[in-house]
Amino acid sequence: MRCLSFDAAFDAVVCLDGTIPERELFQRMPRCPIVAADGAAIQLFRAYGLRADVIIGDLDAFWRAPEARMLQSARLIQIPEQETNDFEKALQFCHQQGWRRLLIVGFQGREPDHTLINWSVALRHARELELCFYDSGRYGLLLWESVELALEVGEILSLVPQPVASVRTRGLVWELTDECLQWGVRESARNMVRVTPVRIELGEGVVALFCRARLPHAPRWEQCEHD
Repeated sequence: MRCLSFDAAFDAVVCLDGTIPERELFQRMPRCPIVAADGAAIQLFRAYGLRADVIIGDLDAFWRAPEARMLQSARLIQIPEQETNDFEKALQFCHQQGWRRLLIVGFQGREPDHTLINWSVALRHARELELCFYDSGRYGLLLWESVELALEVGEILSLVPQPVASVRTRGLVWELTDECLQWGVRESARNMVRVTPVRIELGEGVVALFCRARLPHAPRWEQCEHD
């Protein structure tokens, strides 16, 4: 059993070329480097005048944009190979820098296949990196093992299997008792915290946990002392 709290700091923000978040997110983490896919870097500059610290990808779309000349002070990393998408390129770069605790934004929106492919990439790298997804005031986390976490009473929580998981919970309004959640069959959507801390015990499998965001704070994973 691991304990999950929200009192850490993110190592970097990874911005993808989907629907970018509000300007205030970046203002609340002024010292956190922004690693942006090339299209996302253009979006950030057009929407908020923000300059990413690192711009990564094949850079084809970047060099075609008229804003490119104003963003050349960033660290430009051109990776032309097409075996990995820009999200995976960004994750590999962050891993090389020793940045493990990552906030992922711009993950959704635009073409739906991009969203699903990005989710597949996230599953591939979630054991070596601590990925936290942000959208519309919510965090998304991948759980590989049982966890105890302090959430607020009345908070909305969802558990989505990836693609199948056996789950037992304690502290929710609608408890799960060694129940099988399966993609396309059953998930635990919009449950509510009854008492805290909440325990989510995984018999097997992986689930995606969605809860209220705690910006600018990052999740911190530790071994529970009472285990």
